[in-house]
Amino acid sequence: MKVIILSALVAVAMAAKLGTLSNLVEEPTTTTEPPKPYSFGFEVRDDNTTNYHNRAEAAGDGCVRGSYSYVLPDGFVYTYKYQDCGNGYEIVEQRKEPSGIQVIIPEPQPKIPKAQSLFTAA
Repeated sequence: MKVIILSALVAVAMAAKLGTLSNLVEEPTTTTEPPKPYSFGFEVRDDNTTNYHNRAEAAGDGCVRGSYSYVLPDGFVYTYKYQDCGNGYEIVEQRKEPSGIQVIIPEPQPKIPKAQSLFTAA
């Protein structure tokens, strides 16, 4: 009988220790802050290569809104406006307009045969 009572007391003591250890382990807390407002943009205007494109984006009030444009070799400016208010990105406007730019398309450079390469070992 003493053995049973001693075993029961040891079991209770072990359970109490385990309970206090689990209280010492902190659960990781995660906090998700709402995104902070931002805005950015850039523009490329390279007349030598007729490389023209831009992008602008801003976030605030729970939505991200922006636009981008580029000129393709067909001479048109393609512009897209988009937004994401929590349902994924969607195009809200798209335009195709003549750019008035004469697009320069570079000629491909001829490949140098390996025998004439500057980097072949002698």
